[in-house]
Amino acid sequence: MKAVIWSDINRVEYTDVPEPECPAGWVKIRVMAVGLCATEAHMIAGKFDGGKPPHILGHEICGDIVELGAGCDPQLLHKRVVVETYVGCGKCYFCRTGRKHLCSAGEIGYPPYNGGDAQYAVVPQGCVHCLPDCISYDEGGIMEAVACPFGALLSAGFQMGKTVLVQGAGVAGLSFIQAAKAAGAGKVICAVRNEVKAEQARHFGADVVIDLRRESLLERIYEETNGLGVEYSIDAAGAPQTVENAVRAVISGGHVLLYGIPAAGDRIEFPVTEMILRQITVCGYTGNEFGWDPLIRLVAENKINLRDMVSYAFPLRDFDKALELMAHKPPDLIKVVLHPWE
Repeated sequence: MKAVIWSDINRVEYTDVPEPECPAGWVKIRVMAVGLCATEAHMIAGKFDGGKPPHILGHEICGDIVELGAGCDPQLLHKRVVVETYVGCGKCYFCRTGRKHLCSAGEIGYPPYNGGDAQYAVVPQGCVHCLPDCISYDEGGIMEAVACPFGALLSAGFQMGKTVLVQGAGVAGLSFIQAAKAAGAGKVICAVRNEVKAEQARHFGADVVIDLRRESLLERIYEETNGLGVEYSIDAAGAPQTVENAVRAVISGGHVLLYGIPAAGDRIEFPVTEMILRQITVCGYTGNEFGWDPLIRLVAENKINLRDMVSYAFPLRDFDKALELMAHKPPDLIKVVLHPWE
């Protein structure tokens, strides 16, 4: 089969490799679309330590089940599926308490598990979720990137009618906007730094967009919340200033959700005294395994829009061109998908 091998820092190779074998309890997927994640690009560049080369990356996978390992449900054969990346050992404290995403067993697409930057991939049966025909392969190919923010909001116990601030309008920020609106948020505010991102934030449901080039974040937040602050303050950017502002912008007794990952050398000053005296809950989130089925249902019902989040598509053989595009960060970029069979 054809695959992209991450062979060294800043080096990938489109080449022939053997098809993976399908062990007991696992399924083989003919990959039809795989999303290219920023984390993957950072790993290739040596800026994020998620494992060592050589390896087949790709953890945003959608395709058709073509083979079943021993003990798998026979009804899964030929199903269209999207892949949840967390493998889970099934035995540890976290797996036994419904938090597989905290298990140390690892994820599909990260060593030692090969991913979907190939024509075929194998994953545990418990990692697949069936897709209705109304959801395209490309939508499925970016669904994992949306499932993480969606699951984070679910983990935070989000309640209807609340006011939300989202800092950052990349794929995570736009996913948080859509998830909050679908969950019945009273008002969703998004802070951006360019007009293209402002338009995208509005397109995906933001009620208020704050242009940080011209406006004060905190002044506008207080204007929109009668001087109180937002009830859920979400940082999807991971910059020192956005993390600090997330705390400053939240109402006393409110919730701060940290999702964006800061750069390795960033120093963040938490206003700890303010957090204590104003009784603010601050938590980090990455996802929730129970978010997948509700997300698939909302996408099928057109309540969450994945179609418009696919900005660019490339054949898998043009992986290097896709990487170059991501490095240049065109303003309209949200998500890139790769097609292994083109």
